[in-house]
Amino acid sequence: MIKQEYSKTRTRATWKPRVTAEDLPFFEDEASHTMFLGIAGATDVYQTGTGRTLVAELPYAHLEPEVENARPEKIELIDEENLPEEITMTYRIDGGFNNNCILFSWSIAQDAPYELSWVALKTFTGMQMKYVLPKKRSPLVFALADEDAFAYCNKIPCEECAFRCKSGFAIYACFKGLGIVRMTLDRISMLNLEQIKR
Repeated sequence: MIKQEYSKTRTRATWKPRVTAEDLPFFEDEASHTMFLGIAGATDVYQTGTGRTLVAELPYAHLEPEVENARPEKIELIDEENLPEEITMTYRIDGGFNNNCILFSWSIAQDAPYELSWVALKTFTGMQMKYVLPKKRSPLVFALADEDAFAYCNKIPCEECAFRCKSGFAIYACFKGLGIVRMTLDRISMLNLEQIKR
C-alpha cells in the first residue's frame, strides 16, 4: 500500500476559508507620485459569521476614514470589464491539493500606450505582490500555501466548477498610463453552468 504524502504547502483547513469582500486599498500622493498600499490600522484581525461561514475581516478593510484634504488619496479601481481593447488579462488556477497556484496572464497591443508595472493578489489570509521585471513575459505565478491553497478537488488545471475554491480572491494589476485594474477570481466555466441548469 502506498502511503499518502502531503507537501508543506498543503492546506490543513477542513472547510473553505472566507475573506472580507472589501478591496485592497491603494493610495497615491499626487505631489510625489508615490503609491501606497494600506495594510493595517486601528482594527485588528477578527472574524464574523459562525461555524463554517466564518469570514476573516482583515485590517486593510477597516482603515480609518480619510480626513478631508489629507494626503494620500485613495485610488479608484478600474473593473476589468472597462479595460481598453488593447489590454487583455486572465487567470488560471493550477495544481491540486499539494501544489496550488494562480497564473496571471496579460497581453498589451504593440502600439498601446500602456505597460504593466506590478500585480497584487488578494487571498484568504492577506496578499502577495509581484513587480513585472524587464523582459518578463506572461504569466506571473503566485504560489499558494496553507489556507490560501484550499481546494475541493485535485483537478489540474482547475475546472472552474460551482464550488469556486478561490472565490474572495482578487487580482489588482497596475498599468502605467491607465491605473489599477481589479479582476475577481470567481469565474465559473460555461460547461459547468450548463451542468448546473440540468
